[in-house]
Amino acid sequence: MRRFAYVAALCAVLAMTGACKRRPLTTVDNNVVVNIDIDYNIVNYPDPEEPSMMRVMFFDNEDGDFASHAFLPANGGMVGVIPGRTYHVLTYNFDTESTVVGEEHSWDNIYATTNEVPENVKSRLRSRADADENELIVYEPDHHYVARERDIYIPARSVDAPAVEIDLHAFTIVETWKVYIDRLQGLAYTASVAGVISGLAQYNTLAADEESVSKVSVFFETMDISSDGVLEIQFNTFGYVPSEHQVISLVVTDTAGGGHIFDFDVSEQFVDNPEQIIRIKTDQVIIDEPDDPDSGSGGGLNPDVDEWDDVIIDIPI
Repeated sequence: MRRFAYVAALCAVLAMTGACKRRPLTTVDNNVVVNIDIDYNIVNYPDPEEPSMMRVMFFDNEDGDFASHAFLPANGGMVGVIPGRTYHVLTYNFDTESTVVGEEHSWDNIYATTNEVPENVKSRLRSRADADENELIVYEPDHHYVARERDIYIPARSVDAPAVEIDLHAFTIVETWKVYIDRLQGLAYTASVAGVISGLAQYNTLAADEESVSKVSVFFETMDISSDGVLEIQFNTFGYVPSEHQVISLVVTDTAGGGHIFDFDVSEQFVDNPEQIIRIKTDQVIIDEPDDPDSGSGGGLNPDVDEWDDVIIDIPI
């Protein structure tokens, strides 16, 4: 009798609650959608190319340690990250040749810089008057598009919940400057022209977006010479160090393999200069006919140079 009463009671409960249904286990989605917008409006750099790859990195917001990353197209994509935590997020283009990233697993220390030039280039440039034997001469950086966002909380969600999206707006941390030197005399006896500018920032800290106060000299080759001897030079930099002098050294090799260096202090032209153009007016960049103009066996970027002539020129501002 008691068993019958128990079964009857159980049937009554099931009748009230309805039949049992199968419910799937909830699946957690760890993917985050990152949307990247890149600003290509760059002074003196009219035709930038879209990066072939962006690296998106997540760092723990408390200790700054690396947590997760993904390599995505220029407009972004999906990154897998543990939900229920707060992160700092950083992105930068991963397709540069000369710009390199160091301390990449630390939010507080990650930075972008460039490598030193080879010894054969250093030896030529260190022949300049007053050059420091410990001078660090590096390649100019490629444009580096960077975005950062702090303290982004990633909630836990199921696969059928709306996606978590993060919008990042990237800007270049590199400046493009132009230099016009009016003018070089003696084009017929000029085999090659290269140059270096001192007093520039060595690196940029990506999370803080700050230029270093440690200085380097940047080697550049991008230049054109008009038929009347006007030099147009273009170089990239992370910025300049205000406490240092910015001196452009023009390195000219004549047709006999002789070297000539002309120095221009352009420090004042870096200050409050939004157009990022430096103009040098001088009649002292003169390459005379060599005694034996056909004796040079070098030329280009690796000439045979017997001696250097240094010319230091004051530039009227």
